[in-house]
Amino acid sequence: MGSEAGTMTIRRALSADAEAVGRIHVESWNVAYRGIMPDDVIARTDLAYRTAFWAERIADQEWPVFLIEENGEAVAFCQMIPTRDADDDPTRVGHITSLHVLPHRRGHGYGRTLLDHVLAELRDRGFEAVTLWVLEENWKARRFYEKHGFHRDGGTRRYPKTEVPEVRYRIRLPVPL
Repeated sequence: MGSEAGTMTIRRALSADAEAVGRIHVESWNVAYRGIMPDDVIARTDLAYRTAFWAERIADQEWPVFLIEENGEAVAFCQMIPTRDADDDPTRVGHITSLHVLPHRRGHGYGRTLLDHVLAELRDRGFEAVTLWVLEENWKARRFYEKHGFHRDGGTRRYPKTEVPEVRYRIRLPVPL
């Protein structure tokens, strides 16, 4: 997919991308979650921790982390897995664990492009639906997912080690042809 500035590519993240993915995660958190997450949680979200965190996940070849690059710069990523929610079947329901875009690159279609890519990948793997968790007060993310066909399914929980409420969103996937 091309853009005015150059060429956008989607690919599986490699081990060498762990720091770039970590940087996107940290920068995204610092903007999107400020005022929603406790300040001490935001402050503990550092690059070294996130780089190590994503290095482990990128190493999982079965459940890839997808990365968007624009002119060689990593600008967004998304990870998918089977659901871990006890009330869903992991053979039928996929899950998006993270979708983050660099704050200064939001609004240019990267999130939508990644979302479409991951939903197609999960559909092609035979999943019938996809879920994701969103912080209840993250209205921008909620509007984004609603705009792209997700709906609240009634699931709620607290973000780990905090009292911050999350709501679950779901989308049914079309049957592959």
